[in-house]
Amino acid sequence: MFKKLIILLFIILVINKAPVFAQVIEQDSLALVELYDSTNWIHKNSWKKGPISGWYGVKVSGGRVVELRLPWNNLKGTIPSKIGKLENLTLLDLSRNKFTGKIPPEISNLGKSTHLNLSSNKLTGIPSEIGNLGKLTYLNLSSNKLTEIPSEISNLENLTLLDLHTNQLTEIPPEISNLKKLTYLNLSSNKLTGEIPQEIGNLKNLTHLALSLNKLTGEIPQEIGKLKNLTHLDLFINRLTGEIPPEIGNLKNLTHLALSLNNLAGKIPPEIGKMGNLHTLFLHDNKLTGEIPPEIGKMGNLHNLFLHNNKLTGEIPPEIGNLKNLTQLYLNNNDLKDLPDLSALTSLKHLRIQNNQFTFEDIESNIDVPSDEFTYAPQDSVGKVQNRTIPLGSNLTISVFVGGANNKYQWEKDGSIIPGATNPSYTINSASISDAGSYTCEITNTVATELTLYSRPVFVFIGPNAER
Repeated sequence: MFKKLIILLFIILVINKAPVFAQVIEQDSLALVELYDSTNWIHKNSWKKGPISGWYGVKVSGGRVVELRLPWNNLKGTIPSKIGKLENLTLLDLSRNKFTGKIPPEISNLGKSTHLNLSSNKLTGIPSEIGNLGKLTYLNLSSNKLTEIPSEISNLENLTLLDLHTNQLTEIPPEISNLKKLTYLNLSSNKLTGEIPQEIGNLKNLTHLALSLNKLTGEIPQEIGKLKNLTHLDLFINRLTGEIPPEIGNLKNLTHLALSLNNLAGKIPPEIGKMGNLHTLFLHDNKLTGEIPPEIGKMGNLHNLFLHNNKLTGEIPPEIGNLKNLTQLYLNNNDLKDLPDLSALTSLKHLRIQNNQFTFEDIESNIDVPSDEFTYAPQDSVGKVQNRTIPLGSNLTISVFVGGANNKYQWEKDGSIIPGATNPSYTINSASISDAGSYTCEITNTVATELTLYSRPVFVFIGPNAER
């Protein structure tokens, strides 16, 4: 009798629970059906047939929808508000579709979600209610048409990844500095203006920071040196000014540093040599001056060194020959001279040194560097512009000094070759009025055959009253 009573109670319990279970399933199915009905997409055939667990992109656990993955499905229209009925979702991926309009505020009902990916759509707004998704660790809203980040995003204290690149955002909200668990922050390819906030230094768990392709101004804050876990720092294509802060040398885990295409000035700080793990260093297309610091030779893991299109001067430090892993070295378009022997750089594939003050002496010693590309022409003219006045009937010797053991010289007057004038010096004997003019020398080399050097002109005037 007792056993029958237990069985009866179990049956009653199941009967009473069944409507509740059915109601939960209905709630989730109605939300999915609204998504189905309001959009036009690819994988529709498997929907509204059989159990929800068999629908494309849907994962069910415990009778509830817990994951919805529908990327690359040509979904159009707006995200339906009933998406908020899927209260047990932990993952929602509607990326790479054609959704328009604003993200519905009902998204805040997805309080169990840890992963939200709505990237590569045409969304225009983020609701403030997104701040209610306190369990989110991954938020990707990149490649949309978003113009503003709500301050409530600061409530997402568990975020480790925030990707908002390729939108139309205009400012970096200081509230982002509250996201202390962030390891990945990408705000590149927006319309960000103003300065990089000093508070960025609070995000000490960051390993990847990308603010490139914006309109940021001001100096790189020294607080950037607090981000000691950084491996990637991208600030290229902005309008940053000032000097590279020496605190950047604190980023010893950095493997990739891109500060190119800004308006940075001053010297390259020697502290840069502390970044021994650096693989790529892009400082090109700035206004950097001074000499390349010899400490750069301590960066033994460096593969790519781009210093071109600056205003660097002086000699190339011989320590650059220590960079045995270097595959690309771009020094072109500066004011550099005296290239050391780079024959030890056996991994080098691309070497560009054109548009500097190098001469044949620099190139002859490196002509056999094992590189697929060695671009060394053109170079700056040699010597100085001179004005020389000599009396009628006197002699004058003019000379050009160019390093190199395999040089050939040809002097010209007013652009015309002087027959037989093929030495480093040329002498005018018993000067006549016809000897007045502009003298230059063309220098070639039998080893460095792609380069022709030209001396700056010597203007010769004849007679004591000749015009200077």
